[in-house]
Amino acid sequence: MEVLSDSTEKYDRTEKKYIYQEQDIDEYWILDWRKRKIEIYTLDYEDDFPHYRLFKEVTRNNKDELEIIHFPNIKINFDDLFDGIE
Repeated sequence: MEVLSDSTEKYDRTEKKYIYQEQDIDEYWILDWRKRKIEIYTLDYEDDFPHYRLFKEVTRNNKDELEIIHFPNIKINFDDLFDGIE
């Protein structure tokens, strides 16, 4: 999970995402605290090359759908992730 900031957003969405997919990390989350949104990407393969595809965006409107795809028994509370953020 990467938490975006003004100084790292471009890096997190490009180079770091590429590094994780090249290492076969099954799942990549981007948490945008400004928009109160979590983007969940899952690793897929096209012509034997790994790439991330957007699996789901989770916001206040669908926060009950927040789940770790590859570890469904681990529960994460959406509100807890953003607790204390103004």
